[in-house]
Amino acid sequence: MMGWRLLCGGLIFVAISTTASAGMATLAGKMTPTSCWLSLFLGVIAAVLTMRSAKAPRQKITHAEMILFVIFALASLRAFLWVLYPRESELMVLSPHNLGDMALHLNLIQRWAHGGAFWPDNPFLAGAIFAYHPGVDLWNAILRIMGVPLYAGLRWVGLLGAAATATALWRWGRGFAVAGFLFAGGLGGLAYFLMLHTDATQTDIAWKNPFLTMFVTQRGMLYSLPAGLVLMSVWRAQLNNDAQGPHLPALAQVALYASMPLFNAPAFLFLSTILAACAMAGWRVGTARSFIVVGIVSIIPATWLVRMVTDHFTASSALRFSPGWMPEGNSLLFWVQNFGLFLPLVIVLVVLLWKSSSTDNAVRPFVAVGVMTLAFCFLFIMAPWAWDNTKLLIWAYLTLLPFLYTHLLARLSGWARDGVYILLFAAGAVALVAGLDARHGYALAHREELASMQTMLRRVPVNARLACAPGYDHPALLLGQPVVMGYEGHLYSQGLDYTPVQRELNDLMLGTDNWRNAARHLGVHYLFWGERERGAWPQSSQPWRECAIQLAKEKFGVLYLLTPCLMED
Repeated sequence: MMGWRLLCGGLIFVAISTTASAGMATLAGKMTPTSCWLSLFLGVIAAVLTMRSAKAPRQKITHAEMILFVIFALASLRAFLWVLYPRESELMVLSPHNLGDMALHLNLIQRWAHGGAFWPDNPFLAGAIFAYHPGVDLWNAILRIMGVPLYAGLRWVGLLGAAATATALWRWGRGFAVAGFLFAGGLGGLAYFLMLHTDATQTDIAWKNPFLTMFVTQRGMLYSLPAGLVLMSVWRAQLNNDAQGPHLPALAQVALYASMPLFNAPAFLFLSTILAACAMAGWRVGTARSFIVVGIVSIIPATWLVRMVTDHFTASSALRFSPGWMPEGNSLLFWVQNFGLFLPLVIVLVVLLWKSSSTDNAVRPFVAVGVMTLAFCFLFIMAPWAWDNTKLLIWAYLTLLPFLYTHLLARLSGWARDGVYILLFAAGAVALVAGLDARHGYALAHREELASMQTMLRRVPVNARLACAPGYDHPALLLGQPVVMGYEGHLYSQGLDYTPVQRELNDLMLGTDNWRNAARHLGVHYLFWGERERGAWPQSSQPWRECAIQLAKEKFGVLYLLTPCLMED
């Protein structure tokens, strides 16, 4: 029971602290030490009250589950202790999936911790809206303001989020859910065993190992996964009128659910569907009231956060009809490689439940939402990048796992069940080991260049937009400075049309006749010229050098103030 109380108390602490900090930062226009201390104080009070009232039955951990917890711990230690680390003269990330994403996280944390505007302009594209759910980055910014070193904060938040996720997975679906999350994958990885190819990391697979490709890189999942699984565990018990099941006070449920838009928008959409399904199913058994209360009380805070992360509801939808999900989705081989036995097992489960007279009130609504979510993700694409559907697919997958085990796999004989386990999890296990291989490591930044840029940026206001070369590894971006145009992968995945900005940035950096007007339109008063810029615009005439003020010159580049140039006709 103590594990459940710690889990719920910790999640409530993060939910209340970040939400309160977001509210105070919105009123003040930036984060301050005073508002951070106050938000942490409110979080502690909420956490203590939650721990006093949360309860769950004691459950024995089997030897097999203990082994899974050890594997989860080892994988988490490897992934998060090396999430960002120095190696000789470079700053490295372990996962290639984290190269582009890490720049976004570092930029937001650094900018907010140094008094940057809140809610910010888009730090990666001049004049664009900023529609994003940065809850965990906001939490890291709070820790940074409180004196926790940046890289240490990233590691500790990752490790604590991993511990919370492992515990919540076990509460939701016991060891089968833990294994399903760690080792998810289709049959593609079996080709590695059969020597048909040597790519164990599933590069050519759409449904990659979620631990590596989502949990480590999509930092919002460090909160949304454990919080969402806790809610589903509580709602399942409430729907079954299980007085001995896990319990969480209604206000604590509201805090976890209503804060979800700040951390993970797909999670909020999915949990809203689950909550509605539980309320409808609850009419038959007299438990609808508890779900309706949570939904009604959550309307105001959840709507405020949705408004914030959609930049006042201005974010455009990229939803489009695309049967088969990926371009290769019309091939049977695609579905076998990606999902293996999982989809056939889901079909068998649905047939069994159709014929069953189960007294478990939660089975049908949870399975129905899980299956409908799978169907939706296979028929529609929600973002410009089709792979982003996996951020919703993971919720359908985890929701179905416990019911697959209790209503289907648990009925199989030992050898048959073990064979299914191998076919379900072998590919994902291979990918997990390969993805955490000690020989990996990818350079994100040159440490000396980063230090040089940090010295120069002391002359630049934290909210001033800098003209520089686009790229996820530009030191100005990693240090929290908003830039005219950042990594194209981020801009594309957010559905932003960066072509006009790119054209004006080219005019400015090349020094065309229109460069002054381009700088004015982009709102740029500072320009950095270094090796990346020389490589991107080798034909530049650099006319701004004649009228700009040279603020700083270091080994890796020169920083200019363009204001005198822009005052000229």
